[in-house]
Amino acid sequence: MFKVDFIDGNVITWERRGEKIRVERYDNYNPTFYINGDNSKLFKSRPWISGRENVVATKYERWRPGLSGGKTKVLRIDVSSEEKLMDVIRDLKSNFDRNSFRFYNVDFSPQFRFCLEKGLSPVPEEELQRIDLKLDRRKIADRDLSGLKINGERYGTERKATEMFRRKIRSEDPDVIMVNRGELLKLLRDKMPERFSIGRTGSFQKLAGENTVSSYGKTVHSNSRFNVPGRAVIDRSNSFLLGEATFEGLWDLVGRSYRPVQELAWASIGRVLTSIEVKKAMEKDILTPWRNWEPETPKKAETLHRADRGGFIFSPEPGVYKDVYEADFASLFPNIMVEKNISPETVCCECCKNSKVPELNYSICERRRGFISEVLEPLVNDRQRMKQKVEGLEGRERRRVQGGIDAIKWLLVSCFGYMGHAHASYGSIECHQAIQAYDREIMLDAKKIFEDEGYKVIHGIIDSIWVKDSESSPEITEICGKVTERIGIEMEYEDRFEWVAFVPRSSSPQNIGALNRYFGKREDGSIKTAGIEAEQDSKPEVVKSSQIDMIRSFDRGGVRSVIKCLEKKIGRLQNGDVAVEDLIIRKKASKSLEQYKVRNRTVDAIKRAKNKGIEIKPGQEVSFVVRNDNSSTADRVRLSFEAEGYDTEFYREQLIRAAESVLYPKGLDREDIRRRIRASETSLARF
Repeated sequence: MFKVDFIDGNVITWERRGEKIRVERYDNYNPTFYINGDNSKLFKSRPWISGRENVVATKYERWRPGLSGGKTKVLRIDVSSEEKLMDVIRDLKSNFDRNSFRFYNVDFSPQFRFCLEKGLSPVPEEELQRIDLKLDRRKIADRDLSGLKINGERYGTERKATEMFRRKIRSEDPDVIMVNRGELLKLLRDKMPERFSIGRTGSFQKLAGENTVSSYGKTVHSNSRFNVPGRAVIDRSNSFLLGEATFEGLWDLVGRSYRPVQELAWASIGRVLTSIEVKKAMEKDILTPWRNWEPETPKKAETLHRADRGGFIFSPEPGVYKDVYEADFASLFPNIMVEKNISPETVCCECCKNSKVPELNYSICERRRGFISEVLEPLVNDRQRMKQKVEGLEGRERRRVQGGIDAIKWLLVSCFGYMGHAHASYGSIECHQAIQAYDREIMLDAKKIFEDEGYKVIHGIIDSIWVKDSESSPEITEICGKVTERIGIEMEYEDRFEWVAFVPRSSSPQNIGALNRYFGKREDGSIKTAGIEAEQDSKPEVVKSSQIDMIRSFDRGGVRSVIKCLEKKIGRLQNGDVAVEDLIIRKKASKSLEQYKVRNRTVDAIKRAKNKGIEIKPGQEVSFVVRNDNSSTADRVRLSFEAEGYDTEFYREQLIRAAESVLYPKGLDREDIRRRIRASETSLARF
């Protein structure tokens, strides 16, 4: 089974069996949620609840309403359909005091809830058939299907595109439709003959309209979501996970979470992690609270000060260092959560009076294993096992395993931050603080072990450490082994650099190093960068590629070689030898056009897009080329699809800024670079 559909109050599942599709209809499925409260209130309210519209049945059951404590009596409420579930909940909330009941198993998406309640794994045993559709954003806005790409092949006219799409749907009968934007499906449906159905039944559903939310200080836009019965729809523009892992790799998370692939593809990392937690909770007879909110326990000011210090940081002194080793702890934060038994019910527990958490003296339960550690341990262990296995694989199996490795990585990267999120179903700020306290202790212990063995620590952040050895120092792998043995979490030797340059903070004096801005040459000759322009998505390709060339010039000939490389790049700009696609700048809108108070290039690009009939919503990306940076109108930029000509001086300045990042460790700032370029130009003029 790979797809669940809700059509006219019925549930239909789709399963591939070789060349055939097996369809099963569930006519009497009633989604369920639970309430808990004072026993007398539950008893008195049950007859009233049972008589409400859209309530099919009620029943007392015994569940654990939290991670702590045993089972207790709760009231199960079965609802007539998924569409009516929230109506029933709103009815209950409006007719009872706010504190009368707590609600559980409420905030589940439809397909996920069905799979959980029925115990159905939505991972197909057969390989699914796919079709991949792409159309330029402007064409979608113009409702023009000419240029549609089907499985990579472009069809120039609208007639040819619709004809070929119809033929592909009928001949290949795909199980999965992948699109670059969901609106393309609606456009296709509108352009096809009336009797033609994109899905395996005649209906076509809009699941959700476009939406803009703010998350961790960033504005994120979600495009409209559409459903095609019988086929899973995956919208690349709404899928972070698909961009970070392969399609084959997504199935690893589908199996762990029971969230079908269509829902999993558009879900956030936090939502996927919560799904895995919810599935585990149900296996342990634990209900998931709705809108969980646990306030931070009152603390003394000195404890608060220590708790809010964050993870380990050892700022580097800016400069260039030769023969540097980098070592990292493998999945440090998840391993801390597993090894130290970090979970909301184990940190600051009431049954143990120890003071295990360093600095903070929080207790950690010694009588039970934490729920979060049970959730994370299989992820940590399986990813390590898959990393050992992937090297011997090829083709689709390699893509599946590597995709699983990458997908799990994002869960492990996010699990710490999500632990401190206000709306995490199984989160706790004390857990968040305890993890960072352990991190500081572990990294300080590792630093001391390296220093005791003759190494000099030049930089460290969170779970990584950069060191230089002395003539008498043991091998780096030997020291990593000692750290692993002492701490109980594996430290891996990551890289040896012939040289590495740490860049100063741009807003601080040059003797303060940036925490995560550096570049260097590995022992194998490859270049590694972090934080500088070459790693920034918004920078045009000409800047990113030029900076890598400047770094290689830095390696070959130092400052003078970088200046020569920069002059060559500027010369190409001035001669018009740079392709337009290498000049494109990509920026995300943080608000609507009317909300911007200050004019900048992004605003001009959004305004120009609006003039072309394309509305850029908050969180959406706009791509443009700077044509005349001194213009006071939207003519300052050109959208990527209409670009002609460019502002040489603007891009020249961008290249100089990229050169500054490379030469800062040698003490040269932007003005120093400009002077050297002018001196070189003067010498050439005299010659």
